[in-house]
Amino acid sequence: MFPTREIFWNIDHHQWMYVLFALSLGFFLYGIYRRYLFWSKGRPVGAIRLRQTVAQDDGAGTRPGQGQALPLQTLWLIFSHREILKEKWPGVIHGLIFFGFFVLFIGTCLIAIQLHLHWPILYGRFYLYYSFTLDLFGALMLLGIVLASYRRYLTEHKHFKNRPEDAVILGLLFLILVTGFLIEGSRIAVLNPPWETCSPVGYQIAGLLKALLRESSLKSLHRNLWWFHLCMAMFFIAYIPYSNLLHLITVPLNLFLPHATPRGALSPIDFEQALNRSGSGQAAEKNVFGAITPKDFTWKQLLDVDACMRCGRCDAYCPATLSGKPLRPQKIILDVKEQMEKDVPTPLMDGKIDPMEAWSCTACLTCQEACPAGIEHLQKIIDLRRGHGLMLGKYPSEIIRTMKNIETTKNPYGFSQEKREAWAEGLGIKVLHQEPVGARRAMPLLFWVGCAGAFDERNRKAVRAFAKILQKAGVDFTILGREERCNGDPLRRVGNEFEFQRLARENIELLKRYNIKEIVTCCPHCFNTLKNEYPQFGGHFKVWHHTQYIERLLSRMPFLMDNPPKSPFNKGGKRGTREEMITYHDPCYLGRHNDIYEPPRNILKRLGLGFKEMESSRNKGFCCGGGGGHMWMELRLGRNINEMRTEQALGTGANIIATACPFCLTMLTNGLKAKNIGTVKVLDVVEIIGNRCGI
Repeated sequence: MFPTREIFWNIDHHQWMYVLFALSLGFFLYGIYRRYLFWSKGRPVGAIRLRQTVAQDDGAGTRPGQGQALPLQTLWLIFSHREILKEKWPGVIHGLIFFGFFVLFIGTCLIAIQLHLHWPILYGRFYLYYSFTLDLFGALMLLGIVLASYRRYLTEHKHFKNRPEDAVILGLLFLILVTGFLIEGSRIAVLNPPWETCSPVGYQIAGLLKALLRESSLKSLHRNLWWFHLCMAMFFIAYIPYSNLLHLITVPLNLFLPHATPRGALSPIDFEQALNRSGSGQAAEKNVFGAITPKDFTWKQLLDVDACMRCGRCDAYCPATLSGKPLRPQKIILDVKEQMEKDVPTPLMDGKIDPMEAWSCTACLTCQEACPAGIEHLQKIIDLRRGHGLMLGKYPSEIIRTMKNIETTKNPYGFSQEKREAWAEGLGIKVLHQEPVGARRAMPLLFWVGCAGAFDERNRKAVRAFAKILQKAGVDFTILGREERCNGDPLRRVGNEFEFQRLARENIELLKRYNIKEIVTCCPHCFNTLKNEYPQFGGHFKVWHHTQYIERLLSRMPFLMDNPPKSPFNKGGKRGTREEMITYHDPCYLGRHNDIYEPPRNILKRLGLGFKEMESSRNKGFCCGGGGGHMWMELRLGRNINEMRTEQALGTGANIIATACPFCLTMLTNGLKAKNIGTVKVLDVVEIIGNRCGI
């Protein structure tokens, strides 16, 4: 006998299977078409957005289905489970179900190919491997379903909410698998082929059934379960677009159509194009800048919300959520989805979404880092802020004051531009507007000081330390002085895109007039804006964060660290002691926004001091609470995020909290003051180097 099996053994009138399949496929396709109609109500990608001049084109100005794709990267993300496995046990459980489902699906496809194309696939040794593999992965999938049910219904989880459909999905998959094994077991019990020991699960079930039932009963059981199993499988196919199973389609699509801009950049609004379209009569409706209703998002953003699996990871890591503020990133996504499905023109803000939810966001990108489905929460929150501010004029009072300061004095602090050069007194730094015209064209490096470095007394120490390091290394650099303006980051993050673009274009024009090619800055917010967002308006510069630049200098000039004098950071030459233990806080706009984690750590470790990571570090680093406009806005809701982060840093036992951002420096310093702790210092990385070098 040759190892194989009859596909429709014991089944009469199996042709009805095709009728059931046609019905289920019809329901499935209608459901997908219905979702497509929802997505298509969004704006075309690029209709109100500028076409990107950086990164790859994503089909800007197109409708769904016309964008560019990244198939190999998408397949890697799906099958490596890289993002899902960031949470170990949920990732393992999902992997058991996913890979079990995938292998069983492939096995079913092979049966269909043999049946309809008459290819002799399931024969001989291959059939034995096939049978064993399907039994193994079926058992693993069944284990995954049991573990998923246990996790959902017998353990407490704060950040994901169960819905009835979740139980339906798990129950449906459980029934399909159990009936499949029972069908296999009853067939083996009747036919008793010698090779079916290669189906370990089915073989064990066959032994049990043979002891309990006669042959006629086994055949009847096999036949009835086969039809029941088929109906369940067809219902599963039909149910996909109407349940959370939709993520089987939308998550790969969402990963397949990545954001065109760099991760740290927000999408711009093309005001000129929108107004031209309106003036020429091409737009029947009033222009909406930002988002008021779901239709004001792009189709890609609406596809985005359909990819949400309600896993709650975004909420579990969001600093605003964990500090007791109103924001729940998952709720924002699900609120947009629910209103999209209802297709009502009611405003989202002041409707399903409380404005304080959107204003609680610190724009730290933790939610997107945690999301395994590639959902872009931040852009949606900023679009809601844009709509609320640009269209309705509703900004928090503190933000209105900050925007007014930037408009009148070109900095959020409200200080006169004449004071921008005060931090550099006595250092002999070249200022561009004071240099001869010929010399201006020869400047190789611009030090973009930033508003905090220029005006905040605490941050002035950091920029002075960096300038001295550059001078000691013999780097020829210059500053803009009183001609430097705010880079515009606060305006863009609070939703005032119009003023941001005006300011950005003015800065770009100034930089081009001085023929600036290379820029270094101590501020990650300036760094992110200059590097990732100015190219949207024609400003292409080589931009360094100061930790990157210093790391490069140290690799070429190790003498910068030679012969450190005695200082509070090197008492008596001792190293690695409690007295000089450092922990490092990752600025969000350096880490998650730009994937820069190693340069600051490499510098600190090179100092030879004790170093200890916080539990929440690198891509899981906890925000300081100063981003998204919160440096100038205090909600007074829940706990202070900066104090929570300070507690995490103190938990390491370090007496030096290092960082590389002026906002973080201020927020963590305030956190220490709130706790009345004077034995721990918050220092910028360059200040530690400055002490080490005796600068």
